[in-house]
Amino acid sequence: MLTRTIIGVTALFLTATQVQAQQGYEFEVYNIEISAPGKGELELHANFVPSGSQLFDDAEGRATHRAFRSALELSTGLTSWLEGSLYAVGYARAGAGVQYVGSRARITAVLPRAWSFPFDLGVSQEVGYARAGFAENRWAYEITPIVGKDVGRLQLVINPAFERGVGAHSGHEWEFEPRAALGYTLGGEESLGLEYYSVLGPVDGFDARSHQRHQLFAVGKTELPSGVEGSFGIGRGLTSNSDRWVITTRLELKF
Repeated sequence: MLTRTIIGVTALFLTATQVQAQQGYEFEVYNIEISAPGKGELELHANFVPSGSQLFDDAEGRATHRAFRSALELSTGLTSWLEGSLYAVGYARAGAGVQYVGSRARITAVLPRAWSFPFDLGVSQEVGYARAGFAENRWAYEITPIVGKDVGRLQLVINPAFERGVGAHSGHEWEFEPRAALGYTLGGEESLGLEYYSVLGPVDGFDARSHQRHQLFAVGKTELPSGVEGSFGIGRGLTSNSDRWVITTRLELKF
């Protein structure tokens, strides 16, 4: 039943023909670990911006300074190589209350590890809707290649993501938004790592560096009681257009 629901709602999103993913609501570098068919995951991504670059609301989104942002993600395995995910995105800040930002749907296809390919390979495709005032574009489409490699206890994953707004009133330029993660396994589900996120601008001419977004996070992951996996990270903005400090958390429950 859950699988059929995910397929149906995802198909509805993908046939909308109009679709910028909400930046900063979810900090995650995608890898090829997906749910088995009929199994699923519930994840809560939540972050707080103690020192944000955007002090006031503007045409491209709500102020980030001292804002709470979240994304609730429900995923299920559709086949041994395909996973579907749905997101509900939220925002809260003193004086603005708690607000619904929008929704997203994502399909991830991966190359099975049983094929013994020397690298982990996959691709994620996502469509997202954002309410007016929360993003430059009401609808957006993102495609994210996934390239990874494990070397002993080290794991490197690269996501050279591309995104564009679609629809009659959206910007149609492809933007390059690469992200990457380097992790070190301590044992079991525990690991430490670095994660990098960026928005460079249009692929035919990147923005000036001062207008780009570059953020670097130190992240720790562990297993919590009741089978919940958790992660905590602290991020530092590397350009004036990036939030100066961001605190991130993620809780994941498999079922």
